Amino acid sequence: MATDSAAAPAPAPAHFTGPSLSILEPVPPERCRWVRLGFEGARAELFTFDGACAQAELSWSHDGGKGAVLLAPHAEATERAWVVDFASGQGIELALPRPGYTTDLGFDPEGHPVALVSPEGMPTDDPSQPAVARAFLHDGEGWRLLESKETAYAGEGAGNHALDATRSLGPTTTLNGPEALPVTRQVEGGSADLAALGNALPHKRSGDGGQWVFAPTASGPLFSWKTDAAAPASCMPLRWYEGPKLAEPERLALPAEACFQLFLRDDVLLIASEQAARVYDLKQHKRLGSADKALKARFWPRPLATAAAATPTP
Repeated sequence: MATDSAAAPAPAPAHFTGPSLSILEPVPPERCRWVRLGFEGARAELFTFDGACAQAELSWSHDGGKGAVLLAPHAEATERAWVVDFASGQGIELALPRPGYTTDLGFDPEGHPVALVSPEGMPTDDPSQPAVARAFLHDGEGWRLLESKETAYAGEGAGNHALDATRSLGPTTTLNGPEALPVTRQVEGGSADLAALGNALPHKRSGDGGQWVFAPTASGPLFSWKTDAAAPASCMPLRWYEGPKLAEPERLALPAEACFQLFLRDDVLLIASEQAARVYDLKQHKRLGSADKALKARFWPRPLATAAAATPTP
């Protein structure tokens, strides 16, 4: 990650002393590289796989020693998956359970891969009809059924995330963890905030194809524009208060139509757009670093407690 310190230390790709990011970097023509970037300049290229970064989801074991890549199906190809040992940098392709469509791949507290599988044909069949979601655990020799549950894949249905096994998974990009900062509160009509936004950005008015929303933080609100209330991401413009005035975070340098998700770890804010990552000290409103051509940016997860949760039975 490009740091904004005047005296950044020399890169140490295998050594991380502080917070870091997980990103995916495109490798032309059609490959993708999983990279860990440290705020202090360290960089580790973890694993390169065949496929487009935009179609990949990532997960980590509870102890942080392993990861997994789940590549969504595209064209005539079915989904693919790899388990990656971070210490050795070796990735082993993992055959997924069939039939069905694997939407999530993660690890249970013991480090076993767990796949959440929707019925064959989902979600292209009518998703409003109840269907049976299944969870499978790989015990080293093969997949075995861990759990099954009837659920809906549309409306208020939770799809595969209705499975109890979801709660046992380690960190994954398919689920918003505790560091995800939801931007769901609408700026109230007639408020001083809405007036300030209207004065600063007169071309953006709530009700005109979208609305102003905000995420509350200990350092004040973060305002952004949302066109789809149900979507997890919000879009540019992004503003916060610098004293009494609204301002864009310094050197944000994102396209005018860019959408992003926000993540907060302690006082560090991650702005993860579809193609870039920006990191800020939320208290000081200072940019700490940036990365371009960076997809699926997340904070590198901290190791979780490894106490085994109760295992659901089929």
